[in-house]
Amino acid sequence: MRSSAAKVLSVGIVATLSAAGLAWHECVLLAASAAAAHRLFLWRMDAAAPWDAWRAGVRCLFAGLLGLLAAVALFAIIAAGLAGYWEMGHRHARATLALVTAAAALLVLVQLDWRARWAEMRFWAFSAGGIAVTFAALRPDLELLPCLVSAGIGTWLGFASWRMVRTQARDLLRSDARM
Repeated sequence: MRSSAAKVLSVGIVATLSAAGLAWHECVLLAASAAAAHRLFLWRMDAAAPWDAWRAGVRCLFAGLLGLLAAVALFAIIAAGLAGYWEMGHRHARATLALVTAAAALLVLVQLDWRARWAEMRFWAFSAGGIAVTFAALRPDLELLPCLVSAGIGTWLGFASWRMVRTQARDLLRSDARM
């Protein structure tokens, strides 16, 4: 896929999920948006390969730091919802699941090879499956159940971003310094 189309796709998916999440007060969509942004960064790194080590290291460093910031923001939104400062709205469960599934399908389709497609499909099947189960079990007394899925995605994003900063960016920057 050409670079301009890839940028439009990346921004479109993340912006759609984020806008719907903010409009509907749906933490699940905000978590899916952050996860999609991380996965799209990995796809764009693969699609534009080969990179020289320094540029790849700097990109990994900035993407990892932004991912950590997104994870902290997601946990802040969940905490605000638990404290009652941000009204959580899970009234659009079917539309939320449809948006996440559509974004997941696009992310699977744009992958470069079958291994990447399979890995992307596993990730999104697990995520969308968790979202579907929590929405199926949603009752008025379990209003915060979908936020557990969001917290799980936020935890994954935090660990993946930390690993990107701590190991991948560091190793790439060090390998370029040795050359």
